[in-house]
Amino acid sequence: MYKIGFDRNQLALFPTSLDDMIDKDSIVRVIDAFVDSINFANFNFKYSQPNSKGNRPFDPKDLTKLYLFGYNKKVRSSRSLMYFAKTNIECIWLLKGLTPDHRTISDFRKDNANNLKSIFYEFNLSLKELGSLSNIESQDGVKIIAVNSKEKNFTLNKVDDRINRIKKHIDDYLNMVNFYDIMENYENLNDADKVKKLIENIDEFVNNDPSFDKEQYVAELKNYINKLDHYQNIQNTITKNGDTQISLTDKEAKLMKNNGKFNVCYNNQVLVDENHFVTDFSVTDKPADLGSITDISTNAKKIYDFETLTNITDKGYNKREDMVSALENGIIPEVTPSKKQDDSYSLETIYEENEITDDMINSLKSDDIQKCLRAGVVPNIYKDKIDNIEIKEKTIVENDNTIIDDNVSEQELRDKAINDHCFTRHIKSNIVFCPMGETLRKKSVNKSATRYCNKLACKNCKNPCCNSKYKTVDFKKGQSIVIPKNNNTLKMTRKKSKKKKIKVVCFEFKIDKDLIKKRMSLSELPHAMLKRCRDASYVLLKGKKKVTGECAIYYCAENILHAKNLIGVDKLIEYFNNKKDNILKIA
Repeated sequence: MYKIGFDRNQLALFPTSLDDMIDKDSIVRVIDAFVDSINFANFNFKYSQPNSKGNRPFDPKDLTKLYLFGYNKKVRSSRSLMYFAKTNIECIWLLKGLTPDHRTISDFRKDNANNLKSIFYEFNLSLKELGSLSNIESQDGVKIIAVNSKEKNFTLNKVDDRINRIKKHIDDYLNMVNFYDIMENYENLNDADKVKKLIENIDEFVNNDPSFDKEQYVAELKNYINKLDHYQNIQNTITKNGDTQISLTDKEAKLMKNNGKFNVCYNNQVLVDENHFVTDFSVTDKPADLGSITDISTNAKKIYDFETLTNITDKGYNKREDMVSALENGIIPEVTPSKKQDDSYSLETIYEENEITDDMINSLKSDDIQKCLRAGVVPNIYKDKIDNIEIKEKTIVENDNTIIDDNVSEQELRDKAINDHCFTRHIKSNIVFCPMGETLRKKSVNKSATRYCNKLACKNCKNPCCNSKYKTVDFKKGQSIVIPKNNNTLKMTRKKSKKKKIKVVCFEFKIDKDLIKKRMSLSELPHAMLKRCRDASYVLLKGKKKVTGECAIYYCAENILHAKNLIGVDKLIEYFNNKKDNILKIA
């Protein structure tokens, strides 16, 4: 005999209450207590104010609870959450039987991105009060796939390639009817005008040949012209915005490398403390992690009122200027060195003459720390981290003489690049010509130079001028010519650049290798737990603002689950109930 359940139609004299059906240590009890402890009067949730006319709105507390519980159970879409609210017994308990429709659920997440991140901070501030939040953090970049396919993303090089292919097809069609033999003075016509001229005089070109399908021929030509116009509009938009690429569905997402493949993504900079709580995050469209330590660390330091903050990162964050900026803001950047034997970084900052007092040396304020470092004095906060600080003179190049007149045409620059075997840049249109006459487009910009590349051209190049794996060339501000290493002729004729001397403060910054070893276990959380276990490798919303709100739900839901396991349900509920009582007393 098998175990059998109860009769669904049988009436019970003493029915079980809904609360009895929920485990005492269920996460819904923590979510319920946490959300009820928040003073929602401090937030301006959209469509949450009751109105004398029409139907009453849902309480933003209930919708916040639904999202936090749903994301914790990997239920994310508005329709799935609507079904979840009707069928899941814990969710029914949490919402007290309320069943919002999918449009209400969807609009709440879409319209309240800033408030959702504030709720994320609210929970973390509670963790700090409970003594569970640390000022030792690990930062890492997490790529999350955006709502935009690769086919709907265009780089300038990709657009150039599409335009060139279409022009070749148009030329093939024009040669099919001997356009270039019959037509005179076609050199001054662009591709669209050539096709229009051909269509207007199609009978003259085909000589009334009955075997020639004029309608199909004209239709295909028009199709190519429409495509050409489409890609040229995209090209103009990218150039006008001064960008390197454009995404048509989610305009703020960018094409970037993600687990060995290229996807249209956002790069989340995530801070995780040594207790494995996500303390802060920033949704960015920058493919690289370089130079992002100071911004997110300064924000976390301010939010949680930490006097100092230690940020452990991998070697992908090794940008000296960013590390110096972090130190000047009271942040200790423990960046993994490139070589295992290295245990310090040689850093420098500009020298500024300041009168330094004992109070400034002992101070933890960012302004005082900056003044000390720039005056060549080690503040006490870094007395065990900074050695060999001294003031030196440094020679820098003020202007580069490889500059071409702005009025030179693109064709003249292309010819110069081919004839002199160098790279030339047309500053007005911001394009570069390589020694083979190919067009290179802007890839990225850093503090000292702008980088240009064309991977498609380099891939098929028969006479490569660069042995670099990345096939890129860097131009400094105002520079118009870059001479390849293998071009000795131009190097001999190049004049010396102007130089000047400046004072800088140089010092050795020591790395704590014990903290570096902690990084892998901390950075595992946003990668392994959230992307794999929580199915958070992609987002459902478009735009950085809305994606920020969605990620706030992810990280807050994960922090609640981790707090439940680390601190305990009873202690958390007791804390949140006391907090709720204090709010009610104040009100």
